[in-house]
Amino acid sequence: MESSRARLLVRPSLDTKFHIDFAWWDRNDQDLQIYLRSHLCSDHQVAYEDWQAGHLVDRVDAETGEVTRVDGLLEILASHCSRQPGFLAPDASLINAVFRVLLANANVPLSALEIADRLHRSAPTILRTLSGPQFYKGIRPDIQ
Repeated sequence: MESSRARLLVRPSLDTKFHIDFAWWDRNDQDLQIYLRSHLCSDHQVAYEDWQAGHLVDRVDAETGEVTRVDGLLEILASHCSRQPGFLAPDASLINAVFRVLLANANVPLSALEIADRLHRSAPTILRTLSGPQFYKGIRPDIQ
């Protein structure tokens, strides 16, 4: 209990890493699958129209060779859709843009500085938005 209380007292900095907490979606009665589908490229929106939630596929880490099972929509977003022109549209809302950066990075945590570099937006603004009392779209500090 004390460690979870300590986590609440830690103030994120520009170097604090952030990730998408997918469990947040269930805890907040939100439908992650519908939101993920909205980020698919136009070709995959049609192809994955009838996609069954929870369908797992293998993801191979290019550096370590480790194979993990991940949601198929997450994999296609990270491996294909995120590489399409316009995926990181400059006019996207900050939260949607950060969510897409984390998807493109296979949800490997990134700092506000790293996110800002990819989005060409202000790191302090990203930090203020992500370190407030509310978690948007499950994006939260990666504090252990």
